[in-house]
Amino acid sequence: MMTASNKVPPKVDWEKNKILIIDDQRSASLMLKSLLTPLGIKHIDIADTYDEAVRACRKTHYSVLITDYHLNQALNGSELICLLRSKRLLSSACGIMMISGDHSTEVILSTLSVQPDCFLTKPITNTTLKQKLTQTLTDCVIRQPVYQALEVHQPQRAIELCKQQLTQFGHNQKLSDLLLDLLVEEQAWQQLKPILAFLNAKHPSHKVTIIEAKLMHHDGYLEQAIQHLEALIERAPLCVEALDTLVQYQQFNHQAFDALNTAQRAFHLTPSASHRALIVAQQAADLNKSDELLSAGRVLANHLPIIDISWIVRFAEFNAIFEQLYFSPRTNQSRRQLLQELKGIQQRAFSRLLPAQQPFLTTYGHIVRARFYLSENKPLKAKRRALIGLSHYFDRVTKLPSVILVELLPILIHLGEVLLISEVHQTLSLRDRFDGHSLQRIDSLKSNAEAASGIKTLALQLSEAKALIVNQPIDAMRLYNQILSRYPYSSDANLGYLDAYSRQVTPPNVPEELQLDQPTQSYSRQRRQAISVMPLPADYEAWRSRIFNQLDNPSPHFNEPPAATPSFLAIDLTPAYVDSAENHYSDERYSQDDSSQESASQNSCVENSYSENRAADNDSNSSRPDVIELAPTNHIQ
Repeated sequence: MMTASNKVPPKVDWEKNKILIIDDQRSASLMLKSLLTPLGIKHIDIADTYDEAVRACRKTHYSVLITDYHLNQALNGSELICLLRSKRLLSSACGIMMISGDHSTEVILSTLSVQPDCFLTKPITNTTLKQKLTQTLTDCVIRQPVYQALEVHQPQRAIELCKQQLTQFGHNQKLSDLLLDLLVEEQAWQQLKPILAFLNAKHPSHKVTIIEAKLMHHDGYLEQAIQHLEALIERAPLCVEALDTLVQYQQFNHQAFDALNTAQRAFHLTPSASHRALIVAQQAADLNKSDELLSAGRVLANHLPIIDISWIVRFAEFNAIFEQLYFSPRTNQSRRQLLQELKGIQQRAFSRLLPAQQPFLTTYGHIVRARFYLSENKPLKAKRRALIGLSHYFDRVTKLPSVILVELLPILIHLGEVLLISEVHQTLSLRDRFDGHSLQRIDSLKSNAEAASGIKTLALQLSEAKALIVNQPIDAMRLYNQILSRYPYSSDANLGYLDAYSRQVTPPNVPEELQLDQPTQSYSRQRRQAISVMPLPADYEAWRSRIFNQLDNPSPHFNEPPAATPSFLAIDLTPAYVDSAENHYSDERYSQDDSSQESASQNSCVENSYSENRAADNDSNSSRPDVIELAPTNHIQ
């Protein structure tokens, strides 16, 4: 069916090719260049670090990248390839050759995860290098029409081109695997069957066996599919794709413990694969196995994918799984132990991150703790934690990743922090791309419109009460008391109440129903607690200082107006859809912390990746929903 013709593969024109060598050992790069030069290649560049590689790829369209796996920096060779692809600095026609003197299973499997064209082990001979480079360049030319079709979202055209190229040039493993994947993605099962039969007879491979199992599952033979994969894994225990597929099918077949064991097996082979850490963690949480979940969390922290914003998304996803375990029936002592373990995981992650990324984790850690305090019915502690975490970004909320803002929003709603709710919501409304975890959080907020209505009512009441403070302070206090009965920790309401109270000539002038506890100075305890020993935005901080000064040192001539704050009535909790063609704000385009500008140059490329184009192949990114609504936060999910 796909018998090859006698067409000669395209000839390599050495002079037209441009090569980039990436190795932290300059001598190794120069040696490799000396082997390439006699082939007739005129353009050979060398990069000693990954940031030099990024700069080189910005300036030059390379035919092939040859990179060492171990770069002795924050990124290894596989992560560097992911970074370059996410920044769209590599074309689909660029060949990838990975080199390493390390033959360990982890290195090999990590390298295979980025689908290089070849993997060379040191030492490298001239003959081997020429042979592999020739094959890489030839394969890239053969595959190029298929990739071009995929780039313009024509999968059916890509399938036909795969068949055409395989027929003309003979079997090509990478192209054959791509064809099988495309047929599965397009649910072209009838086309798939004869192709599988042909490949199984002429070119059997692990991929063919895996696709056969997928076909069995589609046809309703789940047990047979599982047995088919188990037989393959017995023959090829390092076939991670087979393990991943088996995990899914064991889950479908309600084999939870088997699925956990299989997931752990795949994860142990590839500890740097963060998505597999989350699979293990989720399986462990479902089975209430805390040791396995925490172990996965530690490994995840040690291998966070720091090349782009996905590190904080992965960490947030792990914390969501952790919460599932934490809120399951267990003793208070067990929960305290779990929190201590989570703190250790966060510390591991902090040491893994670059200086520019660490402030985000610090902020996120405070937000996570605030969520737990709310679940324990400790709203004052939750408020302090949330505001401490956010304090570094009070005047630059737009610099925070969306996943942090989405985690923060339910806490602010619960507390009635209208000013911060407005700023966070406005920031989110200008972004048109969200990761899958953030979308799940947003969906939970959308599930009940009561909180959105409550916040709008709160904003209206706060504006009304504030207008009464100077001339009608007693009426203002009555209205603030109504607000505080529902939002007792709202900074706006507590500040307004104390401001109105401080304008009384003497405490006895305050009506009895408005006095707190005792008609003396004990009135301040509850209201002061709600706004004391915690950072506040600058305008509120100044307002608090002025109020406290008046309360502690009353002046009958005090007549300063309340602090100027934004009009809360302008808050729109159901923003219109933002056209991504005109307003291209993505989750990865927030600005970096100003303090990070002094970070060492080795951090620059990873930092800059946050403000570049989003990863082209990031499946977790989804378009912003039409409406972001706010839901009740009595229970933080």
